[in-house]
Amino acid sequence: QLFWEKRLQGLSASDVSEEIIKSMELPKGLQGVGPGNSTDTLLSAVASALHTSSAPITGQMSAAVEKNPGIWLNTSQPLCKAFLVTDEDIRKQEERVQAVRKKLEEALLADILSR
Repeated sequence: QLFWEKRLQGLSASDVSEEIIKSMELPKGLQGVGPGNSTDTLLSAVASALHTSSAPITGQMSAAVEKNPGIWLNTSQPLCKAFLVTDEDIRKQEERVQAVRKKLEEALLADILSR
């Protein structure tokens, strides 16, 4: 199906206590195209593309997809406008990863010490 992500629209992940897990934020430069696009639909499409292919994600390169998403569609790319990842984007993400790793390290140390 061309717009398979639409089937996942409105569904949310939940933890064991059935509390809805907050969806992650996508970079501002990543914008969806196509009928009824939303950030959740785009997130599903990008996640699927990352898990099913080792090819880079560049988005839809043709401007025609904005007028009619059924034509000139690159099915190996998610339904998003073409985008560019800058060195600054990579640096910010590396900083976020380091901060989360530090929090995890502190939590694991606190758990070890409590035992």
